[in-house]
Amino acid sequence: MTTGILLYPRFSEYELSVILSVLTQANHPKIFIGLNDEPIKGEAGLVCIPETTIDKVNIDQIQSLVLPGVDDFQHLIDEEPLFEFIREVYKRDAVIGAISSAPFMLAKAGVLSNRFYTCGITKQARDFLSFFPEDGFVDAPYVFDKGVLTAKGSYFIDFANKFGQVLELDFNRNWYR
Repeated sequence: MTTGILLYPRFSEYELSVILSVLTQANHPKIFIGLNDEPIKGEAGLVCIPETTIDKVNIDQIQSLVLPGVDDFQHLIDEEPLFEFIREVYKRDAVIGAISSAPFMLAKAGVLSNRFYTCGITKQARDFLSFFPEDGFVDAPYVFDKGVLTAKGSYFIDFANKFGQVLELDFNRNWYR
């Protein structure tokens, strides 16, 4: 089974650095998934070419999914195929990890209903967006609840370590300290 790494314009490269290392250290398969076939530029300017797209990937092979944060997600707010893809992965009981602002995609897709979560989005912004279930928000570095791992962006090392633990991967947690 494979971990899908979802890439979209302005994704946060540093939030993926450790989790990619954990997956590589454990020889765990990963696939980079884009919204389309176009090269994707991260928030720091790194250009990536996805291996597949949300409409072409074999979703039955996705055991887990990682969503990095994005410095400004306004361009994704109406990207319904993205939210449908997340819902489909979720329905298959895949482990989903979302860091920093990425939990907005989980909230918009309805994945955060009836579960605890955290994120790097302020209460004011969550209230404005109106699709975050505020009763589930926990002010913590990361939260794992019912197959969904969420984290604040500055805790990207803890996020990666917890994701590796949840997948029961063999990796050296001390490598990242």
